[in-house]
Amino acid sequence: MAISSGPWRSKKRRRLLVTDSCPIMNAIKSQLHKTVFVPDNEKLHAVVRIIAIDKKKKERFLCIVATMDQPVTVRLYFIKSEKDNKLRKKESYYLRDIRTIDGINPRKTIADFRISVHDQEFLLTADNFEAKDDFIREMYKLSSRYLPVQRPDFANVPFANVPLNEPTFSSTFEAASDDDMNDHIIDYQPISSKEEADFRRLLAKSELKIGEAEKFAKVLNEQLTQLDGANIESIMDNEQAVTDLINLIDNALDEATNLESQLDNFDDILSFVRDSVELIEEKDSLGTVERNNTMKLLDELQSFINAVDLVNEEHISVLERPNLSDPSSISRCCVAARAINNFLNTKTSLSLMDAYKTQMDRLSGITDAFIDTLMAHLSGLFYRLNEMLEGQDWHELSLPKQSQRFHALNPFADLISWLKQSKPSVYQKVIQRYIEETRKLYARNMKRFFDVLEPHLERIAALDRKSAAKAPDNIGRGAAGRTSGRVDWSDDGNSEYLRLMETVLGELAPVVDSEQKFCTRFFHINSDILANIETQSTGSGDSGGALTGGRNLEKHLNEKVRDVMTPLFGTLEGHLQSFVKACCSKRATVVFPLFVMLSKRARANQDASSFFSVMILGRLVVLTKRELDMLMEREGHFLQGSKLTKRVRVGILDTIERFEELARCAEKAFAEGSERRNELDRWYGELVNHVVRGIEAAALSSYSKSPASVVRLENYHTLYLTLSELKIECLDARRKDAKKQYQDNMQVYVKEYMGRPLEKIHLFFEQVQAAIDSGIKPDEISYQSSFTRDELRRVISSYPGKEVKKGLEMLYKKVEKHLVDQSPLLQVVWRYMQDEFLKQLKNYKQVIGQCYPNQRVDLEVSINEVLQFFSEIAQQH
Repeated sequence: MAISSGPWRSKKRRRLLVTDSCPIMNAIKSQLHKTVFVPDNEKLHAVVRIIAIDKKKKERFLCIVATMDQPVTVRLYFIKSEKDNKLRKKESYYLRDIRTIDGINPRKTIADFRISVHDQEFLLTADNFEAKDDFIREMYKLSSRYLPVQRPDFANVPFANVPLNEPTFSSTFEAASDDDMNDHIIDYQPISSKEEADFRRLLAKSELKIGEAEKFAKVLNEQLTQLDGANIESIMDNEQAVTDLINLIDNALDEATNLESQLDNFDDILSFVRDSVELIEEKDSLGTVERNNTMKLLDELQSFINAVDLVNEEHISVLERPNLSDPSSISRCCVAARAINNFLNTKTSLSLMDAYKTQMDRLSGITDAFIDTLMAHLSGLFYRLNEMLEGQDWHELSLPKQSQRFHALNPFADLISWLKQSKPSVYQKVIQRYIEETRKLYARNMKRFFDVLEPHLERIAALDRKSAAKAPDNIGRGAAGRTSGRVDWSDDGNSEYLRLMETVLGELAPVVDSEQKFCTRFFHINSDILANIETQSTGSGDSGGALTGGRNLEKHLNEKVRDVMTPLFGTLEGHLQSFVKACCSKRATVVFPLFVMLSKRARANQDASSFFSVMILGRLVVLTKRELDMLMEREGHFLQGSKLTKRVRVGILDTIERFEELARCAEKAFAEGSERRNELDRWYGELVNHVVRGIEAAALSSYSKSPASVVRLENYHTLYLTLSELKIECLDARRKDAKKQYQDNMQVYVKEYMGRPLEKIHLFFEQVQAAIDSGIKPDEISYQSSFTRDELRRVISSYPGKEVKKGLEMLYKKVEKHLVDQSPLLQVVWRYMQDEFLKQLKNYKQVIGQCYPNQRVDLEVSINEVLQFFSEIAQQH
């Protein structure tokens, strides 16, 4: 009785009361187990009701379940009631896949907890704190029992570090209460191998078999009865000892009760201490925040005071009454303006203070008024300096230098830098005002300079005309062709034009370069860009990336410089274009050395940052190249257009000689080498094509008295000789083509005009050959009535040696008439005709030998006689 009425019994009773306070939850657990999990051979270990955030009426539960099969698998299920009030599984996760189970805060009794599965995280709220605690505790037990590895991480739970292999005092009663609560649940567990071995050992001692269960039960009952009797006798024999033991247990229970009471008191004290410590921690945190805020406020006030102290009354006085005519006063104005600008750009959180706003408004007004004064002064200064320079004395062929104007503007450079940083819009207006005034100055200077150049050009052109009048006329070598539009291809006067161009460049370069340096320095065009380059070079560890960034910034700098310089010298391109056109119109051949000279100079001054090198000198090269292309186009049109207006003997076209003179002039200009040689080579090919088209047009002209083959023969031969003398590498293929055309047309002319001098003999042997082709054997030809030996002798007798020589003399005169006077091709053509005539004679003799063997029939003239005829005729002429 004493055992059952002690405090242990009361402790269990309190636990049961807590459990019995949730009969509805027990019923739900039983229903879930039977209807949802038993059909799937699973056992429900714990369940907790989840409160939905959307407050819907549908119930939701979170269950922890283990399978009854081996090996045991533990799952976490979300259960939801459907419209028909049936509970169904919605989502399931393996216990080993759960990463974290967070109790949120172990010091506060809140029902919230967090579960992380893979990449998902669930923030859940239970009915109450106890239900959450029981559920997490059961998950902890199952993970410790069935998961040797990959256990979830239990955070902010008080029992996470308690080992489960040694049950605690409270867990015994919790297990008992769980057994009482789940008595109605079928809990079948198969016996282990050890239990089976013990059972078989008992059967062996009783000398029984497994099938004799009733006998075995009877034996066990007898043994139990004996043990009960022995136990009762032992108790009766030790009644006093039992009584003493019970008294000791009662005393121990009383001591345990006292100890529990003391522990409760200590727990209350610790709770008070915990609350006090939390309060102290909170106050300490607030104190730290207060100290930090005080330090930040002090630093802010100190920064604000320092910024205010930067601007004093002297600065304000200097800007309110500026003297922009005095360099020292300009320097003081710059210092004051920068001080005010530093204050205006200072960022502070005290910007809403009235004192700060008042000071800002005052300084902004002073700055705006000073900027207006500065703009008005600079505008007037730009205008006065330009007007002052207009009255300077001019020297012939020179541009006035701008050093005085630069010296007068240099004191304002620092103020311009301040404007660029503080007022970019005003800075751009200053640049535009400077461009507007300075552009007029340079426009006047350039016009005067190039006007002075015109008399020099006329003087050089007059000298050219005088020297050309004294030179012998060498218009052409042919009997036909155009003589209009002749060009003096000599290079005697080119040096004067080149010296004049050198003078122009020598005057323009220092003026443009000095203006670029002044604008870059005065307007601080490169200040921000150079700062960016330095920042990239120091901050970037990648040298390749820094180099690329530096190139981009350099390109940006060059573009900014061009934006200022281009409008300043906007009229210069027109003057240069007119000057180049004037030079080329007065002497066309100057375009070659001029193009070479400018190309070399541009090559030697490849400075991407120089406006003169890139924009002016580069543009001048383009203009000269354009003039060269126009000259070549005109020459190509002339070389191709050899039109005849009346019937004349064509002879050698003067276009070949014109091309030769042009090529020699160009080659002399490009003799020292030039990287633009490919431009000339491209035009060489085009010009030769034009010459060839001109030859073909003359050969096919209806006004030509010369045979087409003769026109081609003579002109292709002359073109071949010309190209061979020039030795231009890119025209080597054209030279070979000209030689081939010359040889082909030689063959055509010889065959066409020599014809068949022995016409009757030729017709006779043509008929003989036709008979042989029809199937008659050569040795049977003489038996044919048309080809008898007598018939052959009759035909041969028509061409005695005297007649043959006479016919050859007429042929020579015809060739001599076709070719130009004193043509070197006459003997060449005559030799070709001799070879062709001998070839015909040899063919005749061969046919006679085949068809008339041993019949003593031969031509009236022999080959040696024919050779003598050709030689005598050539010598006579």
